[in-house]
Amino acid sequence: MATGRHVLRRTVRCSGLAALIAALASCATGRIDPTDPIGENAKQIDGLMRLSGYMATVVGIFVAIAVVTVIVKFRARPDDDPNEVPKQVHGNKKAELTWTLIPTLMMVFLAVITVPAVFDLSGKGDGRTIKVEGQQWWWQFGYDVDEDGTPDIVTANDIVIPVGEEVNLEIHSNDVIHSFWIPQLNGKKDAVPGRIHHWRISSPVTGIFYGECTEFCGLSHANMQMRAVVLEQEDYDAWVQEQLQPATIPTDAAAQRGYELFGRHCVSCHVVNGLYESATNGNANLTSGYAPNLTHLMTRTSFAGSVFELYNDNGSVNIADLREWVRDAPTLKPARADNRQGMISFAEILNESDLDDLVTYLTTLGGRPPLMPS
Repeated sequence: MATGRHVLRRTVRCSGLAALIAALASCATGRIDPTDPIGENAKQIDGLMRLSGYMATVVGIFVAIAVVTVIVKFRARPDDDPNEVPKQVHGNKKAELTWTLIPTLMMVFLAVITVPAVFDLSGKGDGRTIKVEGQQWWWQFGYDVDEDGTPDIVTANDIVIPVGEEVNLEIHSNDVIHSFWIPQLNGKKDAVPGRIHHWRISSPVTGIFYGECTEFCGLSHANMQMRAVVLEQEDYDAWVQEQLQPATIPTDAAAQRGYELFGRHCVSCHVVNGLYESATNGNANLTSGYAPNLTHLMTRTSFAGSVFELYNDNGSVNIADLREWVRDAPTLKPARADNRQGMISFAEILNESDLDDLVTYLTTLGGRPPLMPS
């Protein structure tokens, strides 16, 4: 009797703990929220996940009731003969067929509605195509890619798309396997060296939607984030026109000094269209061959793989983090600069005045993001 009660109490405790863990695991944290789909593709995935979750819940409840019933019904009693052997049962065909056929039918049902969705989500649409490139540890996006693979517009961390348009993605990797995931717009899609994976994203509303790499890719995998910036068509067209403009040499004295410092210390990796282009076409001094193109840096909302905001809440430039990033990036984001993976430290190379001038120059590269308050 005591043994049966002990087993029952332990089963109830374990069931409660499992339910608590499941509830906590389902809670969305931070700005990445898989439970709030916005794009049609994300809604399709969410519908399938919810349906399978409901079915699994029903099965779980049935199994839990069956387990508790067996524990209570067949528990040891004080008047039981300890030497009595229970009735021996060879099998129960009805029960065996029931617990075999029902799950089989459930799996067939899920397959029938899931397999077509998988092919539909993987297909290429009729909209514009953006080239997505993963590398350690940030994302690059190329627009209007020519036949030779050269894009007219290159940006980093922020993928900018017009509202209401389904955009095709051609996902690549320039070093190791990564995985592209902006859950409110679509599911995950791997970026594999030597392969192209097709994917689609869209949003019926404007705004900023957050994502991250979901395939372990090295030291700063957890710091490899991205975001989709969805604009009204008018704002998107204006953004495109600005991105097509090359940079110019600044006239401000401090910015000019920063421009010269950039030419001495940064051009082996970073490109500024129209001024510093020696590292273009994958020639950056990095394992991946690419570093963020900085021609229109200030039109973005984030930097350092979207780890840091480029602007403060009041709309001012986040000079503090930008300056510290330039000074000593490896202390803010783990990297292996000695292995050509990530940005090197300039703490022993640039003095305080140099840092001020270089950051001043960086703030001249492009205008403000369309969604950023003035």
